[in-house]
Formats: sequence, structure tokens, C-alpha cells
Amino acid sequence: MEKSIVILGSINYDIVTGVDRLPQKGETVHGYAFDMFTGGKGANQAVQISLLGMKSVFIGQVGGDVQGQNVLAGIKAKGVDTAFLKVSPEERTGCALITVASDGSNTLVHAPGANHRIPKELIDAAAPIIKKADLLITQNEINPDAVQYGLRLAHEAGVKTLLNPAPAVPVPEELFALLDYIAPNEPESEFYTGILREGRSAEQWRRGNAEWFLKRGVKNVCITLGAQGSYFTDGTEEVYLPAFPIKPVDTTAAGDSFIGGFSFGLIQGWPVKRSMNFANACGSVSVMTKGAQNSIQGYERITAFLREQGALDQ
Repeated sequence: MEKSIVILGSINYDIVTGVDRLPQKGETVHGYAFDMFTGGKGANQAVQISLLGMKSVFIGQVGGDVQGQNVLAGIKAKGVDTAFLKVSPEERTGCALITVASDGSNTLVHAPGANHRIPKELIDAAAPIIKKADLLITQNEINPDAVQYGLRLAHEAGVKTLLNPAPAVPVPEELFALLDYIAPNEPESEFYTGILREGRSAEQWRRGNAEWFLKRGVKNVCITLGAQGSYFTDGTEEVYLPAFPIKPVDTTAAGDSFIGGFSFGLIQGWPVKRSMNFANACGSVSVMTKGAQNSIQGYERITAFLREQGALDQ
């Protein structure tokens, strides 16, 4: 039977400006580039999974505007199943305003638009697909009730679940027990746990944050650490992998590419360490190109990168 991953999430029209450095409050800086891309955390993750060769089904909503037409066409062109991507005539398509500095760092302002109006009925319509899936992924860029409803539906059907808690927003305590995997970055992890890096070694910080989630019912914790790599534990097995030594151009979709690659590996049945190594490569390759979905690469490019790094068999 064909393996599949369902992504319940956000899809955005990204407006990106390049600058030498990020502006301070109240400051105007000169921008040397201006581009428009298809993005959104959920859509980016769906694209990464699709480009790796696994069936990727996206559940989400765009507005009935020209931006919605563009992002819908963009995600379909990447091979994602968009049967449950609703076009709402009453809403505006979500938009992200992204400023990228010359060192690859960025700032992002997200106006969610239609992403925050995903109706329960749309998830119900996709329920037969969710119940047959190998994994459901969701994020916090959509309305919280949709996140909770989708996770509960999948959990009750015995489908594995993964929450990318980005952006970090309060969630009900009982949500954690619905999660097979949680994949926050450092600030997101600290937001929930309150365990800060100051005064702790990197190892103590990672373990302390992961244990907080495990105690609340999450089965597996994978924390992305940016230039420092990634960390995983299920309370028994621990894996830490450093990042690959590269010079980033634009880090916009790095975390989404990581999650797509990590999920792909898990559903392929790979060991956690191999899945993380592959995910690290997905994230690394994506930051070499400006933009979100246009920077995400397929299986052959990822394996070529791993071969170049001498890490293909890790």
C-alpha cells in the first residue's frame, strides 16, 4: 500500500526583500532584492515530502484572490495533492513579509488570512484520507481549533501525529497527549517549558526541555537547533547530530524542510539517526537558495549532498 503523509497547515504568499542587515525599530534600510514566492509552513512541509517521492496530501485554505490562485498553482506544480485545499471567496490569502539579511538571517511578519479560518467541515471531508495516512503533520500557523480537531481525529484513528509548534502559542495541556512527535525549535521549546539556556550546558538544556514534553505525554521529541544541528529523544534513545558546515543564503524554509525530511525517513521505516541526518541535509540544502518552496529540493539532490559531505551512510 502506498505510504502517505497528510499535512493540515498554512499556505502563504511570501513577499521577500533582501538587505545587508536587518533594520532596527523605526529604521529604514536599503533593500537590494524583491521577490514573491509560495510559502507557509504547512505548504513547505508538504512540498518537501512530495519532492522526496512520498504521497503528500495538503489540507488548508486560500482566499479567492490572485495570491490564492498563485499559491494553489505553485503547490500543485510540486506534486502535492490539493483535493482538500479550499478556496474561500470571503477570505484573503495568508501573506508573509520576510526580510533576509546577507548572512541568511531573517525576520518574518505573518498575516494569516484564510489560514485562520479553516473550517471543521473541511477536516471532516478529509477524514477518510487522514485515517488511511501514515502520519498527520500540523503547525500553529492555522486556527487552534483546527489544529486540535485534526490531531484528535488522527490520534483516535491510530494515525501517528506530529506537531510543529510554530509559531509558539499557548495550547491546552491535554494536546500533548495526542502527539507522537513534537518538533519545536529552540525558542519555541523554551516558550512551552520555561527552561532557558542561561546557566545550563547545551546537553542539560536539550535534555531538560525534552523531558518536559515527555512528562506531558508526548512520545518523541525532536528539537531543531539551527546552526547547532538537531536533537531527539523518546526518553530511552538520545541522538544529537551537528549541522552541516555550510554558508546560508536564506534560512526561511530550513525548519520546514527538516520536518519534511524527518517525517519522510520515519515513515520509510528508517532508524531515528538516519532520519535526522537526512532531515539535516534537507534543511541545509534549502538554505543555499533564496525563497521558500523554490529552495526545497528532491531526493536525488539531498542524497548527492549527503555524499558530498561524506554522510550518506550515517
